[in-house]
Amino acid sequence: MTKPQLLIHIGHGKTGSTAIQRMLDVSRAPLEQAGVVVAEADGHANHQQIFAFLTDLPKQNLPAYQDADREMEKARNDGARLWARLQERIEAVQPTLVILSCENQFRPYPPEAFARMNAALAPHFDDVRVMAYLRAPASYFLSAAQQDLKKRPEFELPSASRFRDTLEPWGQHGPGPIEVRRFARDALEGGDVVTDFIARDLPMIDPAALRRGPDDENETVSPEAMEVLQQYFRGQIRAPHRHYDRRPQRYKWLVRHADAVVPGQRKPRLLPGLREVIEARCTDLDWLAETHGLRFPEIGAPAMPREEAEARHAALRDVAQICTVDAARKQALLDEIARRARAETGPLARIRSLFGGR
Repeated sequence: MTKPQLLIHIGHGKTGSTAIQRMLDVSRAPLEQAGVVVAEADGHANHQQIFAFLTDLPKQNLPAYQDADREMEKARNDGARLWARLQERIEAVQPTLVILSCENQFRPYPPEAFARMNAALAPHFDDVRVMAYLRAPASYFLSAAQQDLKKRPEFELPSASRFRDTLEPWGQHGPGPIEVRRFARDALEGGDVVTDFIARDLPMIDPAALRRGPDDENETVSPEAMEVLQQYFRGQIRAPHRHYDRRPQRYKWLVRHADAVVPGQRKPRLLPGLREVIEARCTDLDWLAETHGLRFPEIGAPAMPREEAEARHAALRDVAQICTVDAARKQALLDEIARRARAETGPLARIRSLFGGR
């Protein structure tokens, strides 16, 4: 049997990875008819368990309320099972292309992780290529901060050399050549990342045969909702009932519900001057252009010395430091959260739950 090609899509985060993964998941039948196998993921959007098995690296960006050691052990075991299932599927379908996709793998692996993964891949694939979409630093910063605050009290401050930190070791030690693409409407086929992925990576398939799945995990929330979540995870805001503390996802649902129904919802925007701070501290943009031919045309000459930008960037901690929060709307969110909680935890709601209601 001829070995298939392997495409490893590593994100990065906040570049439509989940939308691509949902499309691949709900389109398995037509993909396999065209000779493309997508690994199973046990209901997850991405293949993080398989990568945990291949690299023996811990999962990153876990919610603060999860046990990291327990999650890693589970991921290894699940990954081993899913990897075996993938080999069975390859044997049955005999595809020309296999796809693994996980935005959490856009990170600098140590050499031993690459060695372990490469050794696992070599017997099964003749050709491996790696691909990533890259988002401009300021746009990425705000989107990633919002995603962080849905899981934990603090948002991560990206490295000033975030692109090079990951791409250089992948290029030097990874399983195959790496291609990068700019994540921006004017750079994507049809202005859409899923359309672009299909056109570039699945040219053997009629796009009309593929379906798109829901991507409700990455819905944008307002600056007020971001601040409520941050203060909840910090312990500065209490849940309106212990029912929500037992599973923090329940409180997150309350916040998203309130954000959707309280008037005045708007997408967060960086405070004036913050984009210039984020861009001026980047140290790898010239490297990215010279090594991979990718430039962000919206980024001009630095607006300030890098040392000043680094100091201002390092001081960022709170939502109100990165975008404008409407205090009146935030209070309205808290009022709606309390109202909804009373409706969900009152006597009538408990009676309904006993008889199979929500």
